[in-house]
Amino acid sequence: MKKVGARISGRSSRIIGRKIFRYVRVTSTQDKAKKFAQKGLAEGTVVIAEIQTQGKGRLGRRWVSPKGGIWLSVILRPEITPMEVPKITMIGSLAVAKAIAELTRIEVKLKWPNDVLIRHIPGIEFKKVCGILTEMVSGVSQVNYVVTGLGINVNNHIPPALRATAISLKDVIGRNLPRQKLLKKVLEKFDKYYLDFRKQEMGPILKEYKGISAVLGKEVKIECPDGIIEGKALNIDEYGALIVETNEGRKRVVAGDVKILSKIL
Repeated sequence: MKKVGARISGRSSRIIGRKIFRYVRVTSTQDKAKKFAQKGLAEGTVVIAEIQTQGKGRLGRRWVSPKGGIWLSVILRPEITPMEVPKITMIGSLAVAKAIAELTRIEVKLKWPNDVLIRHIPGIEFKKVCGILTEMVSGVSQVNYVVTGLGINVNNHIPPALRATAISLKDVIGRNLPRQKLLKKVLEKFDKYYLDFRKQEMGPILKEYKGISAVLGKEVKIECPDGIIEGKALNIDEYGALIVETNEGRKRVVAGDVKILSKIL
């Protein structure tokens, strides 16, 4: 069941959300959006579902997506090289973080490469409230299209097996949050950062991202496709790669699962 072309009241986005496809239940908004992208639907098209039965996370992991969260995917057609695609993940993460912070006044951190973190009160551990999944179809030197998925735990129940690492906004603020209001703000933030990115204005975006990074300055252990890297996270470069100081010297990490070994203050 779907409602096509739905609008968000008061939305001021110029690209992202110009057309929105809403579904009650899908296997995955990523799968739907990729099919739409293959058919040539316009940049900025958004696919949203109340429930995903086979929600997707990074590295093929399942993303639990019951009713009460925000599960969406966005079609983008940036004129960039494949090497620049991690920037899209950063933009999506930052958009969600800033939207949550403005709407709730909750402290928000970003865990490279794709997680948004919050916590109940200062001094306790941060947990994951949102994950970003960016997939692309490209040639050797040019991206054809990108589909970026956002999964935000808003009012949904977190299963007991995931509570050690995951959290919802409702868990922190103690009441249901108006999802439509958060959705509107997320799309507006994403739209703003994406427009800046298209105008080659990544510098200020990167500065904002680093300003709320949970990783920079911390001792980390990263599971990469070709092995384990341990050291201190020093920087995030202009392409979105993490720079880590190890015993063997500095290493540039493009992708991996990060475990933060020191406490996030």
